[in-house]
Amino acid sequence: MQRLSEKFLAAMIAVRPLPGAPGHGGDEASIIKAAISDLGHYAREGVDAIVLENSHDLPYIKPPLPEKAVELMKRLSREVRARFDGPIGIQMLEAANETALEIACEAELDFVRVEGYVFAHIGGAGLIEGCAGKLLRKRKALGCEQIKVFADLKKKHCSHALTGDLDIVDELHQAEFFLVDGVIVTGSRTTEPPDVAHLQRIKSMAKVPVMIGSGMTAKNVGSYLPLADGFIVGSTFRQNGEFLGNLEPKRVNEFMAAFRALRPQ
Repeated sequence: MQRLSEKFLAAMIAVRPLPGAPGHGGDEASIIKAAISDLGHYAREGVDAIVLENSHDLPYIKPPLPEKAVELMKRLSREVRARFDGPIGIQMLEAANETALEIACEAELDFVRVEGYVFAHIGGAGLIEGCAGKLLRKRKALGCEQIKVFADLKKKHCSHALTGDLDIVDELHQAEFFLVDGVIVTGSRTTEPPDVAHLQRIKSMAKVPVMIGSGMTAKNVGSYLPLADGFIVGSTFRQNGEFLGNLEPKRVNEFMAAFRALRPQ
C-alpha cells in the first residue's frame, strides 16, 4: 500500500449516478470527466489520499450491484490510479464490500472503506450482516493482501438496535479481533462530526489507526486533529457543505489551508 502520512487527509470523490441507478443519465464519459475534474482540484491542493464512492446511486441497494455499474467503477478507478500517485481507496454502497475489494484489486488501489465489518445493523436497504470473514478470505484468494481494510464503527445513517447492548468500544475490540487494519468514526449522519467522548475513548484504546469519516470543516478540524490519525472529507468541499453538492474549489482551498496550518510538520 502507498504510505499514508501522519494525520493524513483523504478527499472523497462523489461519483455521479452509475448505470442502473435511478439518477443515471446515460453518459458514462461525463461521469468519468466529472470525477477526474474533482481529482484535479484535490491534487492541486495537495491532498494526501483519494476515496472513490458511488455516492449518487440513491437509493442504495445491497449487492449484487448492476454489472455495468461495477465495470464503470473499475474503469474510473484505473483512470484515477493513472493520474494520482498517493493512496487511493474505494467504498461501494450499500455494504458492497466484496465488490469494492474486487475493484480495488483490479485497479491497484490501496484500501477499502467497509460498512458492517463486524456484528449486524439495519441500513437503508435492510439487514447488513458482518462481512469480515468473507471479505478477508476473498482478499486472500485474490492475492491482494496489501489492500487495507478500514471499517466504520456504528455506521452512520443506520439503526444499531440489534447491538444496543454493545458500546462502540466493544465494536472496536471485535473489529481488531477480526484483523481490521483501521477504524473510522463518524457522526450519526453525513456532515455531522463524531461524538468527542466516543472518539477520545476509541483513540485511547485502539491498537489500529483511527480515522474520522464525517463532519470536518475548516472551523472544527483543529479541535479534532489530536483525536485521530486520518480524516476522510467530502461534503465540506461542496456547495453549501452538502453531501451531493458540486465541488467548489474555493471551499477546498479554504479547508486545505486551515488543515495544513494546523497539521504537525
